[in-house]
Amino acid sequence: MKNIKRLFKNEAARKILLFFNENPNCIDTAKGISLWIGGDINVIQKALAQLVKEGVITIHQAASTAAYAYTNNKEIVKKIEKYIKSML
Repeated sequence: MKNIKRLFKNEAARKILLFFNENPNCIDTAKGISLWIGGDINVIQKALAQLVKEGVITIHQAASTAAYAYTNNKEIVKKIEKYIKSML
């Protein structure tokens, strides 16, 4: 994972990270996440793809559906939590 601050500069990625930080056990589709956080599905999908690439979000691929979940990497989660607290 690269610089957390850079990830938070993207509005969609920031909303996704805040959502998963508050709901760490959630697993949902891009459409479901876009409904929860109030964003355009295409923008959310791009942000999710970037977050998967960074190792912050994991993807669970089924036959025709992809679901996304927060990483299980405790070090990454702690860094994100620390960054969120610094924003407040």
